[in-house]
Amino acid sequence: MANSQGSQEQTEQQNVPAPVGPAPLQAADPVSIGGFELLGRIGAGRQAVVYLGRNTHGESAAVKVLRAERRDDRRSLEAFEREVEALGLAPDSISPRLYGAGWDGRHRYTTSEYLTGPSLEELIRTGGPLGGAELQQFAVGISRLVAELHRLRIHHGDLKPRHVITGPGGRLFLIDFGVAAIGDGALRRRDLFGLASLILYAACGRFPYEGTPLEISTRTMGGRPEIGMLPRSWRNTLRSCLEPNRRFCPSAAGVLRTVGRYGSWA
Repeated sequence: MANSQGSQEQTEQQNVPAPVGPAPLQAADPVSIGGFELLGRIGAGRQAVVYLGRNTHGESAAVKVLRAERRDDRRSLEAFEREVEALGLAPDSISPRLYGAGWDGRHRYTTSEYLTGPSLEELIRTGGPLGGAELQQFAVGISRLVAELHRLRIHHGDLKPRHVITGPGGRLFLIDFGVAAIGDGALRRRDLFGLASLILYAACGRFPYEGTPLEISTRTMGGRPEIGMLPRSWRNTLRSCLEPNRRFCPSAAGVLRTVGRYGSWA
């Protein structure tokens, strides 16, 4: 299983095989935090490392620890506090349950429900794009999650395929609230771009703007997303989310209404 609970730095190339299971702890890693023994790494990014933990009752958790070099950095601490706030406000039906957050004198950390996945990235890489009613079911599910977050004035800010996890019963969850904020209009617009990108990725396994960094920048600023593979009745709404210079952008609830219409995948 690839990283399902952290912001692991990895390429976006879809032909790169996912690592199986958590990676071994490194020499400098702690061995226990917040009442959880750490069993391995499940994600690592610039700001934090995420470990698989297990307590004395045999319960698993994702233990996210701010990197030592970041724990005195004001911006990193503010982002960490915003993430804790967002996770505390988000219902368990949207994101992993937050068990706790704290400071043990050496580590600033959170512990939360561990969801094994697969992520949308893994799902599409191994099973191929979704189509028909299956695509509509995904589009409705992910739009409903984002719409509910926005109703609560929570903005995720980093919606991408590896941050969408399939949980028990096939339900979708959003993870990695590392840049989330409450009531941030700029992040709201970013979420809508991310939401449309997720739906497109589920439909064809790629993103709306691809190519070299220069080509991506040019295409993005020109507002020419490649969306011809989406159902025709979805295109205007999702295009308006993907064009950064478009003055009007629908709400997540508006996207939900569009993708939820009967027969809209035809």
